Amino acid sequence: MRESMWTVRRRADICWRDWDGLGVVYDDSSGDTHLVDALAIEFLEMLARQQLCVAQLVDQLADALPEQMDVATATAFFDRQLHALQDLGLVEQIATPA
Repeated sequence: MRESMWTVRRRADICWRDWDGLGVVYDDSSGDTHLVDALAIEFLEMLARQQLCVAQLVDQLADALPEQMDVATATAFFDRQLHALQDLGLVEQIATPA
């Protein structure tokens, strides 16, 4: 089974800014503004460029992970973060054919 891909939802309606580890995301379609961390901003920037699965995000951000964080822990953490962004309506999963 292939892993689901993630992408920014309604890219044209979302804008974000980052200030030294904190970010703000504005969703024009809902009128909502969200205070997020630097990782959320990084995810949005990466997913705005291309669809990625969690494993690809972990691989691309491996150098930024704390030394004591193994791949399994990072994968679970990133998955939770993506689902939190999905709950806010900022990203969405795209099912890929098997």
